[in-house]
Parts: sequence; structure tokens; C-alpha cells
Amino acid sequence: MTNLSRRLIAVLCLAALLALGSCTRGDSEEQRPHEPIVPIRVEQLRSFTFEDQVQATGQWRSKADLIVAAPFAGVLGAVLARAGDALRAGATIGTMTTLESHATLKGAELLLREARDPSARAEAERAVAQARHDLVQVPIAVTESGIIVRRSAEPGAQLAEGAEILALAPWTGFVFEAHVPAGQGPSVHPGQRALIEEEGRPARAARVERILPAADPTDQTTLVWLAPTTLSPAPQLQHFGSTSITIGAAHASIAVPDSAVVEDDLTGEKRVALVDPTMRAHWTRVLLGAGLAGWHELKSPALRPGTNVVVEGQRGLPDRARVTFAP
Repeated sequence: MTNLSRRLIAVLCLAALLALGSCTRGDSEEQRPHEPIVPIRVEQLRSFTFEDQVQATGQWRSKADLIVAAPFAGVLGAVLARAGDALRAGATIGTMTTLESHATLKGAELLLREARDPSARAEAERAVAQARHDLVQVPIAVTESGIIVRRSAEPGAQLAEGAEILALAPWTGFVFEAHVPAGQGPSVHPGQRALIEEEGRPARAARVERILPAADPTDQTTLVWLAPTTLSPAPQLQHFGSTSITIGAAHASIAVPDSAVVEDDLTGEKRVALVDPTMRAHWTRVLLGAGLAGWHELKSPALRPGTNVVVEGQRGLPDRARVTFAP
């Protein structure tokens, strides 16, 4: 066999081997399962200026009710105010009649009912008219503006001097009682700025007025009284809301959009899905701080501004899934 023949046979064998390998790879690639690509929308992490804040829930309370009491022993007349009514200082809420004049009128009315002849009836009618003329009725007014929280006596009741007729929560005594988590209580001090938020109402500025010495027995939170800077619109007693108390100076920090955060209902753990340069999503646990206009401060991990984070399509997204930007 010549050298040329040998070379030709070698080339033909090499070509056959390459063809066989190509077919084998093709079969393998056809058998490999197709990896889905999930369409998503993203936002980029940005830098915001935040203030160190404490977040808490709470409700409106009255620091101390103003008691409207009977000015003397007597009988309560008509009472115009009911629980929930808002009153201005000086408003009349009812009247009190002295025991003596009330007894005189009742005695004259009894004589009128028992009169048996025209002469006795005429005399009794004069007595009733005189008793009504001499009836001593004193108006009862509130000394401060506020909201009636309870009514303790009804018209016709005979009251001793100083007996409670109703209780008023003065506007000047309204506070928002915040339940600050126990670990953050030491950071709160009188005079710090706060913002009170209630559903369906504009946010209301306030300041820390007092830290109560006793913790809430049910959850051991620190009770903090916030004094609002304005009472318009009027707060509603026992109405719930939330507050942000500023405890530190402003600082710049990387922020994550609220729409990107997924919270575990059982553990409270918060996670976001980050997109790497190879277009794969990676679930990452995050620790968040203060909030601002739909964003929250990212306390950890340390990430760069411009990092893509999934804000739409992350529900049920597997870790390390391939993704593509939705049109």
C-alpha cells in the first residue's frame, strides 16, 4: 500500500469519527430539557436621604378627662350633649334645679291633681304657677373645648353636689399613644419629631411629649405619648394609626422599592430578587430601615446603586431562574 493510500484512509477515518461525535452531541442537546425564561420588570437601587426613625402603631387617647359635675345638690334637667359630641368652651349642656324649688313645684302639682272642687283647683293652679315662676334652674356649661366621652346621669336624676354629669376629653389633652417596640424604646426622647398616619386622613405632625414609665402588659412595648401640632381634622378617640418617630439626623443610604419586597407571613423575613449580569435572579434576604415615598432604606446587605431588583414577576420565581425584561 502506497503512502498516498495510507493518508487517504486516515483522513476518511477521522472524518467518520467527527461525524459520529457531531450526531451524538445533537442527540444529547435534543434530549436536554428546555430551561424557561421568565419575563420580569425591574427597578434599579437608588440612593435616598433618610432619617433614623422608629416605626410604631398606636391609637388616640385622652390624657385626662374633664369631669362636668353638679354645682349643687339638685335635680338634673334636660341634658343636650351625648357621647361623641364635640363642644366648644362655654357651651351649655343642660340645667340643674335646686332641691327646694323642685320640691315646691312637685308639691303644688300634687295639690292640683288632688283638687276636688273649683275653689281648691283654682288655689292649686295659682300655687303651681307661683312654683314655676320661683323655680331655680342653673345652666351647666363646659369650661374647655373637647369631645364628650361619656354621660353619667340622665334627666330627672337627683344628684348630690359634685356628682358627675358627663366627662369631656379636652382638645388640649388629646395624645396619640404609640406602642414602640421594646428594643427601640431607649432611643425615643421627649421633643423628637413624629408623623402620625391614619387611613383616609392626611398625615399629622407631632412631637414626643412623654415616655410612660410602665410598659404595655400585653406586648411589653414602650408607651409613648405624641402631642399633635394641629387638631384639624379632629382626632377620633380610640382610632388606630401608625407613627414614624425621628430619632437621628438625615443620612444618605441605598434604598429598595417597596414593590420589590416579599415578606414571609410566618417569620416576617423580607427578601428581594436581584438580577445578575447573566440575567439570572437571585433571592436575597434584606434588612430594611426607614421608609420614604414608596422606598425603604436598605440596611443590609451592602449593594451598589444601579443593581437591578425585580418589582414585577417575582411571585413564585425560583432562585437562579433565567429572566428577561418584559416589554
